[in-house]
Amino acid sequence: METQTKSLFAKAHEAFWDAKAEKFIDKSLNGFDREENIKNAFIGYVLMDWVYDVNTELINLPGQITGCWDSYEKYDQWLLRSMLHPKKIIKQVKKIYKQNAEEITRLLGDDDPSYVNDFSADFYYCNGIDVPDK
Repeated sequence: METQTKSLFAKAHEAFWDAKAEKFIDKSLNGFDREENIKNAFIGYVLMDWVYDVNTELINLPGQITGCWDSYEKYDQWLLRSMLHPKKIIKQVKKIYKQNAEEITRLLGDDDPSYVNDFSADFYYCNGIDVPDK
């Protein structure tokens, strides 16, 4: 698709953040502490939701990238900045979890921590993720 070739960093950004998300999801499957497993699953799935929203979905919707970032160059710089500051991005997701841990645990109930994926995007949408300017 033509729009996919206009972004220089979209594929790298997707692979980078998918790998980060998978590490948290894997940790949520292998841990012994339920609370820690829920936290790791939440972080991993929020990162996946975010990548889908700002990358995967957008590159297939003509006009969305230029509508939000004015140009593919600005979009690419934004993607690059997110990859240069992963700790700042992840810290924001951890903060969302910490502020909502009780509600997240209540919503999950006795379900497997992976089911946090059913509602993780709701918390991300309410809080957003800010990519540093520099």
